[in-house]
Amino acid sequence: MKRFLRFFQKNLRLGLRIIKTGIAVTFCIVLSHLLHLNQPFIAVISTVISMGKSIDLSVKTGKNKMVGVIIGSAAGTLCAAILPGNAGLCGIGIILSLYLCHLFHLESAGVLSSFAFTAVMFGASQDAPWKYALSCTVAAMLGIAVAVVVNLTVMPPNYAVEIKKAYTELKERTAAAIRDAQARNTIGTGAVEEEIEHLSRALQLYSSEAKVLRWNDDEVARVSSGLSIYRLVLDELKAVEVMELTRDSEPEQEILTVYRYHMNRMRELFQRVPELESA
Repeated sequence: MKRFLRFFQKNLRLGLRIIKTGIAVTFCIVLSHLLHLNQPFIAVISTVISMGKSIDLSVKTGKNKMVGVIIGSAAGTLCAAILPGNAGLCGIGIILSLYLCHLFHLESAGVLSSFAFTAVMFGASQDAPWKYALSCTVAAMLGIAVAVVVNLTVMPPNYAVEIKKAYTELKERTAAAIRDAQARNTIGTGAVEEEIEHLSRALQLYSSEAKVLRWNDDEVARVSSGLSIYRLVLDELKAVEVMELTRDSEPEQEILTVYRYHMNRMRELFQRVPELESA
């Protein structure tokens, strides 16, 4: 029940990425009107798809998506010039778009490339499909650019702060689990494992950022070292958990010896966890 409540509380929050996506969409529509673009829908879709979880990821995939849009629009122009909206040509065009994105290693560009192809294929006229394709391409690139700029400038994520918070929470959860193990109560290994995975994801996002976008590398390195120790502590906690010991019954001497070994081991490991200056 407690685990469900923690999950509910975490997922109920309005995430920063959602807020930034809404801001980017607003700017995108305004710019579309100012530039007299006829495809604000395509621009909005491109913005939503291009809002990355991290700044560096948003920039990297943004470049790929721009190339993917060109590929999809070009394929759409070719097929629309033959017969707009034809089912067979739609299938062939999607295959071509996805294959070229895969061939050129355009990570995360396949979806937007396929969308650009479909927009041209069903929106362009047969006599001059390139005009509609050009309009779609400009709108899509505007959406991608706005998403990248907003991600860079509006409330950029501070993964170092998130890492410190997650590290502190992991320490508290682990200490509580060790106390439960000592008292032979139900051990919350699930909560500890959940915090370990949360911290691990935050570290991965921090590492994915460009060097100029990172700071506090020394503290993050200590956190990474501490995370390895916490994983070992979790293994010891799970070893005690499977014994299913309770305060109401005294275990056999052999089991008690193993239990004490794991308890001593996890205490030693926990004492080796590095501290943070501002934790």
